[in-house]
Amino acid sequence: MRTLIHSALVAALVIAPTVPASAKIETGQEKLARLTAGRVPGKLVDCINIGMTSNDSEKLPGLGMAYRQGSTWYVNLFQGDCPGLRDDTIVITKLHMSQLCRGDVADLRMSGANIPVGSCIFGQFTPYTKP
Repeated sequence: MRTLIHSALVAALVIAPTVPASAKIETGQEKLARLTAGRVPGKLVDCINIGMTSNDSEKLPGLGMAYRQGSTWYVNLFQGDCPGLRDDTIVITKLHMSQLCRGDVADLRMSGANIPVGSCIFGQFTPYTKP
């Protein structure tokens, strides 16, 4: 019985969700283009408020993060490369006074395993608004 349970646990860890061959995974550049389509960039800001209000966020694989506040998307392209950032990566940040700021660190963890896969440093945020 113990071997059967152990085998089932191992199988559950090994089996990955299946993605149809026709499904296309967006690159960071493609996601950035989709989020900013029809929008104009504004003046760079060093910090954005991440508080009690509902904020959408999108990972831009290999590039950075985008946060929606109201109708504005704030895009942050990490300083340098961030190859560990993928759609399935968990991003952990420490907020100071409910703000996310330039120079803050994003720790990256492998989804489901809590294994560190790197860290990235936030740059300035570019607000993208509809004209």
